[in-house]
Amino acid sequence: MDTVSRQTENRTTSYEQRFYQPPFDLLLDEQRAAVIRSASLSWFRPGEKLIRAGSKPESLMIVQRGVIEERSATDKQKIYAHYAEDDLFDAPALLNGGAKHEYICLEEALIQEIPSGLFLDICKQNSLFEGALQANLGEKYQRLDSESRPAMADFLLSRIERHHCTPAKTLSCYTPLSDAVRILEEEHLEALLVDLEESSVDAHPNARLGIVTRTDLLRAVAIEQLPLETRIGRVAVAPLVKISIGEYLFDALLVMTQRRIERVAVFMEDELVGFLDLTRILALASNHSHLLAMRIARASHIAELIHLSPEIEQQARSLFSNGVRTGFVMKLVSTLNDQLLKRLFELHFPEELHNQIALLSLGSEGRGEQVIKTDQDNALIVADGCVLPPQSLLESFTELLIACGWPRCKGEVMVCNPHWVITQSQWQQRIIGWIDNASPEHMMEMAMMVDARTVAGNTRLLDEFREGLHKTLGHRESFLATFVAPALQFDTRLTFFGRIKEGKDHRMDIKKAGIFPLVHGVRTLALEGRISELSTIERVAALKENGQIDADLASRLEEAFLVLNRLRLEQQVAGICDGNELDLEKLDYRRRDMLRHCLHTVKKFHQYLQHHFHLGG
Repeated sequence: MDTVSRQTENRTTSYEQRFYQPPFDLLLDEQRAAVIRSASLSWFRPGEKLIRAGSKPESLMIVQRGVIEERSATDKQKIYAHYAEDDLFDAPALLNGGAKHEYICLEEALIQEIPSGLFLDICKQNSLFEGALQANLGEKYQRLDSESRPAMADFLLSRIERHHCTPAKTLSCYTPLSDAVRILEEEHLEALLVDLEESSVDAHPNARLGIVTRTDLLRAVAIEQLPLETRIGRVAVAPLVKISIGEYLFDALLVMTQRRIERVAVFMEDELVGFLDLTRILALASNHSHLLAMRIARASHIAELIHLSPEIEQQARSLFSNGVRTGFVMKLVSTLNDQLLKRLFELHFPEELHNQIALLSLGSEGRGEQVIKTDQDNALIVADGCVLPPQSLLESFTELLIACGWPRCKGEVMVCNPHWVITQSQWQQRIIGWIDNASPEHMMEMAMMVDARTVAGNTRLLDEFREGLHKTLGHRESFLATFVAPALQFDTRLTFFGRIKEGKDHRMDIKKAGIFPLVHGVRTLALEGRISELSTIERVAALKENGQIDADLASRLEEAFLVLNRLRLEQQVAGICDGNELDLEKLDYRRRDMLRHCLHTVKKFHQYLQHHFHLGG
């Protein structure tokens, strides 16, 4: 390759964005990070030859500026293509062993180069990426067509309107099955509403309705072999799953994913508007989260779940990269992770244990705030009178989670650790131990369990744990001053003049500096108010509703929490931040300014907590 006057420059953030666009959107996160680290920028003069015919290129080239011409090596008049900004070449030459044509710089050009060795290694590892590069015109058009659909961000931020709904027909609960089937066929309906309490004229209309779908009727007639004169009220499903006009379409999709259903009833206050169907939602968006949830639910082998697990994070990265709000991504990932854990539990643990134990997600997973898998934090509650599951069964479950992408917890907060697998009574005794001996280790354990959420098994076991926790706390409000202390121990990383303090290598542990103080402070206030919500955002809303904090503080806490998580997630997705170490040099002015405001909010929240819990300092 001619390099008469070529100058290699440092990569910049703007150039890195190219690697989030097709076909680089098919890269895994570690592959993208490797490309970003290795890519270089080079200048070429007009007339300079970038690739000679018959040679094997040294790199995959992406045009940042200028025009490159692909032409025949023997017939200068035979021009095959021109490459301008964001075009790449010559992937076929790299993949097939040599260039068929030559590439000439027509005007001064700035070219981004990915080393050939790295490129070929990634192609071997990632068949989707290689396939996209070698796709024919029809395949490329199909991909372009799918990308031209309405943006996921627009869909998730759209609100439910009347025209999204299909009419709903309501039948008397005394209607025979035969009439219900006939009505479905004649009126081309997929489901019917059933009035289950016609005689109760004072009943709220939302409360007395049930639903019968085609599948319900098929099961009743073909499998249960109920007589055709059976009243439809006998097979109706209640209570009705409903949502309101004006809520987000995303919320409807989330409910369907959580309940594994294909439609919800839409109301405007007490007025029934109609059904919102899954098919309608999927027609409005290119998202397939519900389909992924269905694939998880229908998996019959653990190997299928291990195969599906990476798709959750891939979907989260895709949504986030397309501008979907951080809170929405958190909700969706939490729902899909719950589905995966539940199905793993069902397939791994013997059925006779399912009602005797409760599998808990703790920490950020319990709060539904984990997007990129960090480590697994989980525990078991075993019903009193039942034998603890065999240790080998618990250790193999931990290995399954590792295979699904959840690394082993460094603090050993996992079901393979006997410390986190005890009976109901033993958990109640542990609560007393936490409060009577408030060591840092005990406060950490208690914080984890305050955020606990049942993802599989007997949900009542965790309910009873919480009842015991609140009862033991009683009026010992002074204990909360000890519990909240960890939120105040980390430096907010602000100097006296309000500038960001930078650690070595211009990095900051964003969890210690901002996210944890917010999360734990809000968690302590929620425990004080006996608030049942688990996510930080929902807890803040409940604290405001209860009058524990004012609207201004609630707003600032919510904003700071979401911005801090977004800054971290941006760098995690970009491969810049591995965990919580934010690279401050990679932040543009706007993000640095936002970070500075967030850390001011954290500092003010410190002061609020100190005053509220009567702490010195």
